[in-house]
Amino acid sequence: MHSPNPSPPISAEEDRHAAQRTWLSLLHVGRHPLVIWLLNAAVLISLAGWIIYDARVTATWNQLEFDLGLTSDVAAQDDTANWLLVRSKVVVLATIVTLSIISFVVMALGMVAGSRGYRTLASMMVVLSLTCCWLALVSNWEEMVWTGRRLRIDTHIAAFEPIVESLRQDWPSQDGDREELGPFMAYPADKPMTLLLLTTPPIADDGPTFSSVEKSPSGAIRFQLSGNERGVWLEWHPTDDVPASFIGGLQEPHHLQRAISLGDGWYLARYQQAAVSS
Repeated sequence: MHSPNPSPPISAEEDRHAAQRTWLSLLHVGRHPLVIWLLNAAVLISLAGWIIYDARVTATWNQLEFDLGLTSDVAAQDDTANWLLVRSKVVVLATIVTLSIISFVVMALGMVAGSRGYRTLASMMVVLSLTCCWLALVSNWEEMVWTGRRLRIDTHIAAFEPIVESLRQDWPSQDGDREELGPFMAYPADKPMTLLLLTTPPIADDGPTFSSVEKSPSGAIRFQLSGNERGVWLEWHPTDDVPASFIGGLQEPHHLQRAISLGDGWYLARYQQAAVSS
């Protein structure tokens, strides 16, 4: 009896071809969800970076909700002067949301009725991990926005320090013009607490700008930020003093909503401005 012929050895080139076929099968969406995972993760990372980097991301989201009819509040519209930039950002955000939804739908359908690559334990763990990451992003959206604000503004604190020092030593008693502020109007006339700037201050050339300055009875100096950072205040407080609700020089009540410390007496704060009672 003749022994069966042994199988011919597999060459190194055949090994390479087999490995290439394996990777190509992973890139085939119908067989394996690798591409869908990468797409979903890329969209997630892009959105997280955008939230931290862009000061107007929340305004862009509100504008998208308004465009989709999810809110009828006209105040939700982004009032940035550059209309083309606003529309471009809304389109990009809508694309990110669409891609995330589509990728999740594909992964969900794949686990139910897809090929074996979609229904392995490893695949389910990846989908669960991506879902947890998205839930963490959504639930911590506001925290990420504030983290971005802190990172952006913290680098410009040094530019505000000379302005604070000048105002602490010589707070204006009437309308005037200062090199670091430009022309301004002081309110109330008898004992000014608020300086309303009539032009953009020079500091706007290198960083965040502001539209008014408030001085509190405790000596704190508050800058009402404008431009991309509008909606928050940058404040310097003396020792043992922290941001709190206040009534401005124009008699508008400001109710503190949130404040974070930047160190050395500096804070970022957000207030809800109530209507002035008649």
